[in-house]
Amino acid sequence: MNLDDSVVCPSGPKSVPGLAGRTESYGDLLALCDGFTGCNDVTTASVVGLVSRAISCLSPCLTDLSVRVLILLIEHVYDVRAWRSGRLTVWPGNRRLAELTGKNERSIRRALSLLEANHWIVRRYSAANRRSDGNAGIDLRPVAARLHELRQAAEFLERKIESAREQAKAERDDLEMTKASQAASLSLDEVSKESGGADASVHLKSYKINPGSTNLVQDGASQATPGQRSCPEISDLDVDGEILFLMVQASPTLQKQLTAAELCDLVGPTPSAASIQSVVAAVRWTLSNQIKLRPSVWQFALAKHGWAALAAVMVAVDRQGVRDPAGYLYAMLKSARLRDTVRHNLRAVEQQESGHA
Repeated sequence: MNLDDSVVCPSGPKSVPGLAGRTESYGDLLALCDGFTGCNDVTTASVVGLVSRAISCLSPCLTDLSVRVLILLIEHVYDVRAWRSGRLTVWPGNRRLAELTGKNERSIRRALSLLEANHWIVRRYSAANRRSDGNAGIDLRPVAARLHELRQAAEFLERKIESAREQAKAERDDLEMTKASQAASLSLDEVSKESGGADASVHLKSYKINPGSTNLVQDGASQATPGQRSCPEISDLDVDGEILFLMVQASPTLQKQLTAAELCDLVGPTPSAASIQSVVAAVRWTLSNQIKLRPSVWQFALAKHGWAALAAVMVAVDRQGVRDPAGYLYAMLKSARLRDTVRHNLRAVEQQESGHA
């Protein structure tokens, strides 16, 4: 649905002294009324809710007063059966509407004219030019006939609000991550001083893929001697296919270390063990050559987060604006929901490489 196509900002109605002015599209408005035969599962409250949320999207020319008047008119439909039968004429006078809104009758007349010009009501008059006689009154069938438009507009606005909410959350997460990385840098400096400057370089345990399996296995973990602290095993952890795919798609640093054949294999439905091993080796090289992180910190993170930790390494070196990859990585590894964090960041890296960030 293209909401802009439904926007109507008509010129003023052509008026005859003493009679209600009508727009050139008045005939279309009457046809809209005649084509409406009733609607089920509708209540006055639900219609008021839709109008309140979505009418400004369909008719931005409406004033706040005209929207308020329309809601008051709808609230005069007391019987839910009226929506099913299509008998939707109400009879509040201009004086009553003026009292309810705190405005004068002239403002009410302008609001009603604007509502009719935008095809939300029909002002019906008797031969004596009165709305309170016979079949006269204010016909609300145009509102009922356009409920599907209001629902579509409401859904559009909800999606837009949700998207804005997610974007705001992502920006807050990035800000918190940046602050955390700065704090982590100070923490790492202090730890380095306390340990006498040891572990200046990073050592990443080598990993291999078991033949016929996609499990990531720590090489040499079973060779630890009694009493020696060993890195926790993650041999039961399956390769995270979604994270692997995002890493290959998004990270330019990773792509440079893989062959064209490996890249094609990794974005396919069943990557080979050899190609997955190449990704592990590339992460190991990146961690060893571009990031300074204590091995004990990395080992703990790898056991806790698995493939999300591998992805975090590529985010730290490829994310735009990261001045301290080690601090940024350290901050990410402390996240309880690291997988969600790296998914968002990998998509952001992919967008920045495409020129959209």
